[in-house]
Amino acid sequence: MKADRKNPFKVMFPKMPLDAVSSRKQNSDEQVQGALDRVAELICSAEVFLFIKGSPQQPMCGFSANTMAIMNALGRSYSTFDVLSDDDVRGAAKEHAEWPTFPQVWVRGEFIGGNDIVTEMYQSGELQEMFSELDS
Repeated sequence: MKADRKNPFKVMFPKMPLDAVSSRKQNSDEQVQGALDRVAELICSAEVFLFIKGSPQQPMCGFSANTMAIMNALGRSYSTFDVLSDDDVRGAAKEHAEWPTFPQVWVRGEFIGGNDIVTEMYQSGELQEMFSELDS
């Protein structure tokens, strides 16, 4: 038996004018560039900057908590940004660092790495050495 019924799940969307599509792409490009600019400003706002999940008072992931604990153990002051609070900044930080995960640790504008790298550097003494060179 052949069904002559119309598919009730077919949805029709109105055609969008080309200039509207172009305008959306331009707005999207401007939004991405704005987020990348904001990431660069944040990174340069402190000698040690961390993109984390949550806040220093309430980390929302164990890796962020561990990275901050290392900085605290070293007596380093640092600034943070909660990537869970802004999806645009979160995406831009990943793109800027070419690093897909958080936390991200930046020292004097240079990307150091994530929790695994910072933990290894701390355990080997390399992180302490790097910070002592910064202080001299």
